[in-house]
Amino acid sequence: MDTVTHGLAGSVLARSASDRPGARAALAVGLIAAMLPDLDILYLRTRLDYLRYHRGWTHSFVVLPVFALLVALAARLVFRRTRLATLWLFAAIGIGSHILFDWITSFGTMFFFPISQHRYSLDWVFILDPIFTGLPAISLIGALVFRKHSRVIAAAGSAALMLYVAFCAVQHFRALEAWQRADQPPLGSRVAALPQFLSPFRWLGLSDRGDAVDVGFFDVGPFARGTANPRPPQRFKEIFASLADFYPPIARVRIQTFPQPPPSPALSAARAREDVEAYLHFARFPRAVVRSEADGGTEIVWEDLRFLPWFAGPWQVDAKGVLRRRPFLFRVRLDAAGRTIESGVVSNRLP
Repeated sequence: MDTVTHGLAGSVLARSASDRPGARAALAVGLIAAMLPDLDILYLRTRLDYLRYHRGWTHSFVVLPVFALLVALAARLVFRRTRLATLWLFAAIGIGSHILFDWITSFGTMFFFPISQHRYSLDWVFILDPIFTGLPAISLIGALVFRKHSRVIAAAGSAALMLYVAFCAVQHFRALEAWQRADQPPLGSRVAALPQFLSPFRWLGLSDRGDAVDVGFFDVGPFARGTANPRPPQRFKEIFASLADFYPPIARVRIQTFPQPPPSPALSAARAREDVEAYLHFARFPRAVVRSEADGGTEIVWEDLRFLPWFAGPWQVDAKGVLRRRPFLFRVRLDAAGRTIESGVVSNRLP
């Protein structure tokens, strides 16, 4: 979830916990505390560190009590009439809401870090959701304008937000069930349905069969349309108009299969690298492409297919020989003797 949305939600939830008429401390501390966990990006210096540790320390229930105390102590300098325990409660609500609302997305949150680095994700809500953002935003404005009824307004907004999350959870269940019926993955396959941009009805289905990954974009809503040959957007203004074209009803879902490369010495050498292991620990649906280079070397690029754009397939070289950027690609280049020439997260375009 984006940082601003976290702040809005944390402020409204904290205000719901206070029975004081104004409760400025609840609004302010809940807002700031709910945004603070994303400050971990300030000490994550490399893109690989981001994949390794984002949503780690600052997103951990293990660290939350101490984190909330530090926020409460700082807030005490401003809200001197408010008890420290009350400020701690507001901070804990803000931080806790951040952790939980990241949990319902697909990125993965390490909420038992450092005891465990396992990432938890429910895949219910897309990371940018205007409905999810709008509900606490409207509630917060109402609470500020109608201060005498601010707690009631905040509580109503919090309830509406919870109902929306529950609605998305139901749609996720429907989408996952529909995808499994359509794709029929073998027993033991890793299967997921991931939320998509701007609609709780649009989903990306993924099935990791071991030797290949199946993917398909579809819509479980009442107005699903889709087209047989959707045209990728050529300009930014075409992106939103193209969305409905790429998400057909599940009965007409176009399932694409992306095979994994066969075992090879180059692939084994690349996978043995510590940075590749770290990337693959983060990636839930990694797919590798192996290419031989003219000098006898090998290029291997991994992509996590859960971040696959709806309008394009996995990374590919365009007509001009340029590898277009995709989110969270990892590339390793080896020379003819199997020594590493280059290794790291792809940041832009590759020559």
